[in-house]
Amino acid sequence: MRLSSLLLAAATAFATPLVGCYGTTDAYVAYDTPPAVLDEAVVYRPGFFFVQGHWYRDGDRWSWSRGYYERERPGYVYVQGRWDRDGGRFRYREGGWRARVVRR
Repeated sequence: MRLSSLLLAAATAFATPLVGCYGTTDAYVAYDTPPAVLDEAVVYRPGFFFVQGHWYRDGDRWSWSRGYYERERPGYVYVQGRWDRDGGRFRYREGGWRARVVRR
């Protein structure tokens, strides 16, 4: 068996099938409605920002990814990730730090 065939077989054996969900360059797409966001206890921590948890697809079911704290970044704001409806499907847009816009 050729090395390329062995690598393909190994990758296929360990790949997790995503049923009803697939990734794109800017988002994950699901065909069923994500569950409501879970409430998480957030404790104020000076110098840190809490990134909310979110639902993601784990095979054919929804799983929760817990929120976490990130150190604040001067001159930036954090935009939370979110699921948006896109026709008959839903897209998850990753959150991230964006430069703060100063209006005068």
